[in-house]
Amino acid sequence: MSTEKKETELISEQEVINTYQTLREEVSQLFRQLNKLKDEQTEHKLVIDAIKDLDPKRKCFRLIGGVLVERTVEDTLPALTKTMENLTNVIEKYTEQRDAKIEKVEEMEKKYNIRVKGEVGPGDEGGDEERGATQGVLA
Repeated sequence: MSTEKKETELISEQEVINTYQTLREEVSQLFRQLNKLKDEQTEHKLVIDAIKDLDPKRKCFRLIGGVLVERTVEDTLPALTKTMENLTNVIEKYTEQRDAKIEKVEEMEKKYNIRVKGEVGPGDEGGDEERGATQGVLA
């Protein structure tokens, strides 16, 4: 009977660790995606700033799906502006998702008293070796 109880505790502890690690990985993926999208947004802004004052009938070239297409500034500028707006919306959504996941991670850290090796939590001075032995340590 007691072995069944220990087994279920181990399973639930392992499930908590797996869920926690999954959430942390999702947060880091969202950070990477956000950085990539922000870089793309910056590039679009640079191009928009460069061509907005040009003659609307002037030729310009746009790379669409790996194909270089000849257009005019008046055709390209609205498309770039629309893409820029879409990027802004996606960045906002990803930021909200990231913040929600970070909140879940922090809740799990508090609820299950999770400490990650090498990270110093708030209020930790570093001299709590005795206390660290009783804490849940995630490697």
